[in-house]
Amino acid sequence: MPIQPTGEMTERNLVKIAGLFFKNGNWESQTRFRYDKENKRRFYQVDCYSEKYNTVWEYEGPDHYDDVWKLRRDNDRESYFLNNGYKFLRWPYYCQLTKDIAKHYFGDQYNDEVYLEAIRLVYGVEKEEHILAPGFHKTKNTPANYVPGGTRRFLEELNSYPRSLKCQVVHALKLYIAEVDDPYLVIGEGPEYQELLDTDYQKHIVNLYYSRE
Repeated sequence: MPIQPTGEMTERNLVKIAGLFFKNGNWESQTRFRYDKENKRRFYQVDCYSEKYNTVWEYEGPDHYDDVWKLRRDNDRESYFLNNGYKFLRWPYYCQLTKDIAKHYFGDQYNDEVYLEAIRLVYGVEKEEHILAPGFHKTKNTPANYVPGGTRRFLEELNSYPRSLKCQVVHALKLYIAEVDDPYLVIGEGPEYQELLDTDYQKHIVNLYYSRE
């Protein structure tokens, strides 16, 4: 019987793990940045921010892929922070804290001891193989619901991360489709998703916890 993780990555956990890997960063949540000097009611409220590291980190839920207005605002927000000298990061809701993803985001700040502390905190487990896999598990917010701009963002993101993430997401999609027996509910009708499902991978790359296995 596989060990079931007790948690997953959330906006709140993003702030916590940022603080674990980037020590003394004084990471804050829901910090406001007023971008219109003429109207104080207009501001960006960010999920995770460190003044020391000059970094803004956003947790991206499903509405960042299925809402055209949210996508537009996301692009405006990213441009604002980059143009003002901030480092701007995103954490998609289908992403989980594998070692590859931790190394991708934390670079030289990564070490195994802190990683173990992080997965204990987020998932309540002692080994990477027991964390919740990246991908789509119980959620109905699947790629089938994405608008075209959301699909482009999703596929571009997958190609920007370590390849292991893409393989794990594909594995989760295949398990989802097999259970509901209706690909339309999971990936819709776009040919780009069928191409994604054709991604080849070896079993050891997807050796994590999947709720449907």
